[in-house]
Amino acid sequence: MLVIQTLGLDRSKSGVRLSLASTAGASDIQHPTRMQGDGPSITAAIETIRSGSNETELFCAHTSHVLIGEKAAEGGVGELLNYICRSPELRISVPMYIVRGATAGECVLSVGDERHGICDALDAVDGDIRLRGDGRITSAAEIAQDLSRRGSALVRAVRCIPSAERPQEDAAGGASQEQELKTVAADGYAVLAGDALAAFIDRENAVGVALLTGSAGLCELPVKDRNGRTLTLTLTDGSSRLRPVWDEEGALVGLEVDVRAAAILSESGEGLGEDYEQSLTALLEQELSARIAAVLTLERQLGADFLGLEERLSRTESARIDAMNEPFEEALEDLRFQVSVSGQLTHTGDLREDLT
Repeated sequence: MLVIQTLGLDRSKSGVRLSLASTAGASDIQHPTRMQGDGPSITAAIETIRSGSNETELFCAHTSHVLIGEKAAEGGVGELLNYICRSPELRISVPMYIVRGATAGECVLSVGDERHGICDALDAVDGDIRLRGDGRITSAAEIAQDLSRRGSALVRAVRCIPSAERPQEDAAGGASQEQELKTVAADGYAVLAGDALAAFIDRENAVGVALLTGSAGLCELPVKDRNGRTLTLTLTDGSSRLRPVWDEEGALVGLEVDVRAAAILSESGEGLGEDYEQSLTALLEQELSARIAAVLTLERQLGADFLGLEERLSRTESARIDAMNEPFEEALEDLRFQVSVSGQLTHTGDLREDLT
């Protein structure tokens, strides 16, 4: 029995291409297992892999990651979600990722080396996302629920990149691998409209998503100060409040977004004075305003409420939202957004002052 830990989905001429990987029990002797097969359906593709391998059984109950290639996502993820939701083996809470600029098969088959594979790389991505305050892991259950409730959803995106690790040399001094090692890294969000990929949100704007969908913190914001130096502001806390704007006829015409954020200065090119600190606070506010505006603009362009703004507004304006003459998604096209950010720098003292 082989425990499948990562499942990748792409499209092929026959219908579906599945890529499976496992590192269960991997050691210096037993290497990570990578397999791939095609079929007219997901079930048929799994059977193709099973019949072409030496494994008596492919065990998927412990699958911890699902990857979807970009091209496959453009055609819709409904088939995969249906399979996960109905499968007696796969957990509906399994995290799902869309691969930017590549197929899922490329990640499954090329990431890692003979000791570590895609499963280990995605475990590291999960840990990175949990530590950072500009994103969250999206599960199949959450995606299916969002698509059902509002017809759009956010899916965490990853990208296959060269690894910082170097291939080990063999005894003769030559490289043990002809190609450089690869890994995967979190790379913002993919936006599903209907069940098809509609757009990507770059990682730098992921903090805008975090502020608009809940709270944000512990993510780095590189800025250039008034002297042209690049500094790092670390966001420690952030939240937003929405205020709808109605016209005389009761139509929703605008949305005011008030954001409060706190950050610390991780790097500084000069001593902190009141004037300098105020200039950095202004940079913090500008950076966050731009990233929030970019996400709101995308929501308006797509006409898809992937941020769940309607649900947030319904908590305080349910009667007016229910009385709208048009669906919220249609109102988005003409909605005016006004973003106001109030920033604060905290814990900016220099510990060297305590040593003098």
